[in-house]
Amino acid sequence: MSFFMVGNLNTEFVPDRLEELGGVIPGEFVVSRKINGEILSKFEDDTWDLTPYGTRSVYTFNTWQTGEFDQLSRVITDEIKSIIWLGMFNPRIALKKNKKMVSFAGYIKALKAIAKIAYHCNVSIADSHSDPKFQVALRSSFLFASSDKTEKGHWISTYIKEVLRVCHSAANDDLCEKLPKWKIVPEESYDDWLKRLTITTKYVRNNGKRTPLVPTRILATILEETEKELDDALPHMERFVEFFEAIYEDPHLFSDTIGRARNAVTRIIGSGRPNPGPTSKCRLISRKKTLKRFGLDGYLEKKGVDAHLRNITHHLCQLQAFSAILIHFYSGMRASEVEVLPFDCHQVIDIPNFGRVDVLLSHTKKLARSNFSKLLPWVTSPITKKAMKVSQAIARINWVRNSPDRFPSRHETVPLWLAHQWKKCATPANYKYPIAYRSIVLASSIKSFKNVEIRRSDIEELVAFDAFRDWDEEPEFEIGQPWPLSSHQGRRSAAVYASRSGMVSLPSLATQFKHLTLMMTALYAENSAFAESFIVNEDGRIPESHTVIGDFRASKNLNDSVAFEEQVIKAHWPLLGGQGKAFQSEKDRNLPQFLDYARAIQKEIEVGKRKYVPLPTGGGCMNETGPCDSYGIDWTFPCLGCAKSVFEDDVLEEAAASLEFSMQEMSPNSLAYKFSNEKLRLIKARLTD
Repeated sequence: MSFFMVGNLNTEFVPDRLEELGGVIPGEFVVSRKINGEILSKFEDDTWDLTPYGTRSVYTFNTWQTGEFDQLSRVITDEIKSIIWLGMFNPRIALKKNKKMVSFAGYIKALKAIAKIAYHCNVSIADSHSDPKFQVALRSSFLFASSDKTEKGHWISTYIKEVLRVCHSAANDDLCEKLPKWKIVPEESYDDWLKRLTITTKYVRNNGKRTPLVPTRILATILEETEKELDDALPHMERFVEFFEAIYEDPHLFSDTIGRARNAVTRIIGSGRPNPGPTSKCRLISRKKTLKRFGLDGYLEKKGVDAHLRNITHHLCQLQAFSAILIHFYSGMRASEVEVLPFDCHQVIDIPNFGRVDVLLSHTKKLARSNFSKLLPWVTSPITKKAMKVSQAIARINWVRNSPDRFPSRHETVPLWLAHQWKKCATPANYKYPIAYRSIVLASSIKSFKNVEIRRSDIEELVAFDAFRDWDEEPEFEIGQPWPLSSHQGRRSAAVYASRSGMVSLPSLATQFKHLTLMMTALYAENSAFAESFIVNEDGRIPESHTVIGDFRASKNLNDSVAFEEQVIKAHWPLLGGQGKAFQSEKDRNLPQFLDYARAIQKEIEVGKRKYVPLPTGGGCMNETGPCDSYGIDWTFPCLGCAKSVFEDDVLEEAAASLEFSMQEMSPNSLAYKFSNEKLRLIKARLTD
């Protein structure tokens, strides 16, 4: 039944009338009645039972908060009720639409997601439209929701659109003038939000699930532990190679009994080597003594690995999984791209005016016409060199186990993840030898790590990025369970955390992702001449399937547009710098015209048509012609006279104060002091211009 059809029923059956309120919502307002006229639910109740008016009509408003229900939780819950009340009882706001009960259930679901973002940002819904942290989280959550390849993504867009429309209408309705203004998004962004939501609701896509970000606490633990495991293994990898070379030549090694020695003969012949001849009991060397001879006994004992070839093989597979984790999360590569990494995939390249950059070279799938592209680069961290060395050693071990020949000198024919059982694994078209990557299971490899179990704080962090997903209803994200790690999470996490490295508060992550931010910007920037000449396919274009670039750009554009709004549009101090003075002049001359102009620029930044690069010291750069000669050298000094720079007074004042403080520790005769003093002079001169 439509909610507004209750007006055609017996008056004893219907809720209270809006016209009698005088612009406020009293707690005693009757929301629903039984058929006999008895009151069923009031506005002040946290559960509204509207079953007399339709199915699916019992709404509970306070279940969005799973933690302590504090004062802010109470305020936000009442705000949810108020917004739903407006959609139900103000016909001018509801536009007399034929609203069914199931529709309100969807609106409440969207509002509960918005409530989680507001609570995480420590702000009420009434104040959320002016809170920059909330706006970033809301846009981020919407981007996740709109990319959902299920019907849920379509429905959520519809619900958000209606919630925003109700809030916007209420803010401009005279019957609601005494109520708070629950705008949710800034007035000037409302039309843009409606357009986006309208576009999104047109597309209903194939089934699938969005890939989640890994919470920063869990990600830091995983990356720290995997790196530690590789650090422990690295000094022993050559010894493992020598150990396997030896036991595939001499069956008496690693054999406690004559029966094990005969099994070793079978193993040696199975690798393609000639029969080593008869075995002798007096020549046997036990497993323990063999491991000690090659210096592996202490390491394997520390790792809890028994002296059995099967257990040693399993441990090497775990090391491959740890290597794959570092590669995924420090490059953003997909599983199909990591799978076909060549043996020599790591390179260090020089970017003009920037410096040395670590990259991984691999293939990416093209649009179903051929198997793999030519080699393409992915920016990575120097840490992945550890993963390369460990994986290369294991590839050499697996070569020994399957071939009597010397390891090929031409490594381009050999994959990094060379299988240890060649007859059981597929060989891709662009390699001569089979790959074992698909047998590497990432999720199970981290179960031995401490602190990878999901906590409530992790779910709250996920809500800030993707509030429209019902995390508590998905069993794989149940609190107390190990994080369900997958390779797909690497690309999403690398792109988002690198493009927004300022949002990563954990030092262990911030350092590495700050590095990736600089590297990815240099290589993946939209207008980078270097990128256009290096990351191209046979048609001279950056492949659409090189997806980490698209994810990085989209996330970075969103973050940059918010920075432009905070540092330029909402600047509290006069703007300086070449571009900053131009903005300030326009702002002083005609503020409304400037705001329209600036908002248009902000939208272009968000979709990638214009560039705004926030600088760590504050302010930003609007250079759109390509890489900056001074990029990464100094964050303030080279930008002072740049025609594309934007600064505020307080930014330069803070830079001057920081310089003066650091100069106190320098010798006045040192070059560092003289250089800093010259920088200080120029900054102060700019402040007095």
